[in-house]
Amino acid sequence: MKNFLEYYYNFVNITVHEKNGFYYFNNNNKRYVFVSTIRNMNEINAIYNLRENLPKYHKIIPNRNNSPVTLFNDRPFVLLELNSNSVIGKLSYRDFNKRSIILNREYSPLLRNDWIGLIEKKIDYIEYQRKHLNNRYKILDSSIDYYLGMAENSISYINNYILTVRKTDLDSLVISHRRITENSHLSFYNPLNIIIDHPSRDISGYLKELFISNAYDRNTIIETLNYINLSNYGYGLLYGRMLYPSFYFDMYEKIINEKEREDNILKIIKRQKEYENYLNIIHKIISKKTKIPSIDWI
Repeated sequence: MKNFLEYYYNFVNITVHEKNGFYYFNNNNKRYVFVSTIRNMNEINAIYNLRENLPKYHKIIPNRNNSPVTLFNDRPFVLLELNSNSVIGKLSYRDFNKRSIILNREYSPLLRNDWIGLIEKKIDYIEYQRKHLNNRYKILDSSIDYYLGMAENSISYINNYILTVRKTDLDSLVISHRRITENSHLSFYNPLNIIIDHPSRDISGYLKELFISNAYDRNTIIETLNYINLSNYGYGLLYGRMLYPSFYFDMYEKIINEKEREDNILKIIKRQKEYENYLNIIHKIISKKTKIPSIDWI
C-alpha cells in the first residue's frame, strides 16, 4: 500500500497504518485516509464537483491522473485529506446544513428525495430475499414483519401528508447524508456520505441515532426541533421518516452480508416499545408547532 499511494499520489517516504480497512498516514503536517467506497463514479464525480460547497468536509484528493477514484485490487478507493477541525467531537444538531443548494444536472446523481419510491424498493428487495433464504435466520424471520409494517406505515404517512400541505422556501434541498451514524464528526464530514435531500432527512437520522445510542432526552429533542425551523410540510416529512426503521434494515443487511452476528439485532428488537414511546414524544413536541396526523398504534 505504501508504494501504491506514493506512486498514485506523488508522496515520498510515507508510513501507512491500516485500521478496519482504512489506510491512514501523515504528510507535511496533514492527515490522510485512503478508503474504499460503494459509491459509483457518477456520484463521486458529483461530490467532487460540490467541493466548493463543503468547506468543513474532508477533502477529496485526485490521483496523478486527476481522477478522484483509484482502483486498488479492482475496488474503488478515494483519498481524503482530513479536516482537523472536523474529526473530533460528537455531532450536534447545530452541524446540520440549513443552506439550500441549487440543483443542476451535475449534482443530480446525488438526489435522494424520492422517499416513497426508495422505501418501496427496500420492501420489495427484502421480500424477494426472504424467499431465497429458506428460514436461515430465525431471529430475522420472527421480527421482520413488524419492521416491514413500520416501513409501509411510513410510505402511507408521507404519501397522505404531502397531498395536504404545500411546500415553502424552507423546503429547498440541502446537502444531506445517507446515514447519520455514531454521532461522529469523522463520519458526518466524510464527503462520501453526501446526498442531496430535504433538510428533514438529516434531522430524522440524527434523532434515530440519538435513540440507538441511548443518548436522548426530551430537552435534546425539543432543542433539535426548535433549531431546525422546518415548514409544516417538513415536519410531516420528518415524522414520516421517523416511522421508517432504517436502523433495523441496516443491521439486517449487515447480518445477511455476514458482517454482524444475527443475535446483535436483538438489541433493536428488545426496544420496540421504547421506540414507539419515542415516536410518541416526538409527535407531541411537533404538534405544539404544527398539526400533523397521529398514528393509531402509537
